[in-house]
Amino acid sequence: MNIIAAGIISIMAITAGLPEVMWLGETGTTGSARALGMGDCGFLDVSALGVLENPALLAIAEEGLQVEIAAGLDYFVEKRTRRVYDIFGSSIGESEYAFNKNLVFVPGGAAVAFRNIAGLPEAFSFAAGWRVPSTFTYSYGRTVRDDSYVKTGEESLEISGIKNEFDLAVAFSPSEVLSFGFAGGYITGSRDVTWEVIYVDPSQEGILSQREETVSGIVTRGSILFIPDKRVFISVALEYPMPLSFSPKETGDPVSWSTFSDTDYDLDIPMTVRFGSMYVPGNSLKSVFTGEFYWSPDGSIEYEDENLGLFNSWGVNAGVENTLPGGPIARFGFGYDRSPISSALDRMSFTAGMGFHIGEWNLDMGASFSPNRWKQTEITDLPSFVSGDSLTIEETDTRLVFSISRVFDL
Repeated sequence: MNIIAAGIISIMAITAGLPEVMWLGETGTTGSARALGMGDCGFLDVSALGVLENPALLAIAEEGLQVEIAAGLDYFVEKRTRRVYDIFGSSIGESEYAFNKNLVFVPGGAAVAFRNIAGLPEAFSFAAGWRVPSTFTYSYGRTVRDDSYVKTGEESLEISGIKNEFDLAVAFSPSEVLSFGFAGGYITGSRDVTWEVIYVDPSQEGILSQREETVSGIVTRGSILFIPDKRVFISVALEYPMPLSFSPKETGDPVSWSTFSDTDYDLDIPMTVRFGSMYVPGNSLKSVFTGEFYWSPDGSIEYEDENLGLFNSWGVNAGVENTLPGGPIARFGFGYDRSPISSALDRMSFTAGMGFHIGEWNLDMGASFSPNRWKQTEITDLPSFVSGDSLTIEETDTRLVFSISRVFDL
């Protein structure tokens, strides 16, 4: 994998390996808290936010004007240890290399959906809103030591930014068993990266590299909903984004470009194919079972006409929802995502959530927990790492999201 050719991704090698946050950002919460609690099945999320990703679901959304807002918190913990050697070059154990914790706000989005309201054709439904498909928040710091474990400096890497998406969606239902949906969105946002190394020795010049850039692009989506039975729902969708453009910010502050280029560049983003099914058995618990699958040919991504050597990515999600006696709703699920960088970065997540009806309002909360453990040597072509060594990274990502929604009769 030619990481150096990927420009901004080269910092991934300098800091001994980072997950996909350095590439296109950490996946955000693009659906409601209900979807997160059910295995993060956002593709089958029948809500004002969910139909922005799968517009065909507008055909089975609640009638009237639906409004929804979602937001939450993400707590990321990363511990790095590496092998320790004695003066004879023999390994004597593992030593903590860095310990980083990040607690960040996760904006989910806000949306409205219209179905079967006065003045609109009955066969058509509409939705509009703002969602956050990914964020670039990451903080890394470590104490730099020599072979004798004497402190020689401090290194830090700060990444911040957000990718906003403003969407419009429409669905057409020619019959009760078939619905077609189309959505388009404008992407805008920013990504700022600061890498700094300060040495204890005042005669040794430190390093300060910054890259402040804006992100822009366009994405289109088309989906089909098939209802062969009143209890079975099947949906297929294609998401096709235009190349994502990165441009330096115009700022009056002095910026060091010692590591990052100050030129514009475009990154081709591959399409994503999604498939999902929902089953409502009709029991007294009002159960809902969901399952979905996505696939993306990330292996075709190029930077400046050079293939990045990534792998095709895919993932599966599944969840269940039950209405408990007394009214509260319980949800559980899981997800598995195949990393485009290395199988060592594949991630399993476990989710749970609750839902409540408060008057005319629906209040949902969902949580996910994703543990991961991988070794630097499992990712090839990172030139900053000594061959044969074994820096071990342990990660946990805990996310909590709340959403509130209501349907108004019009």
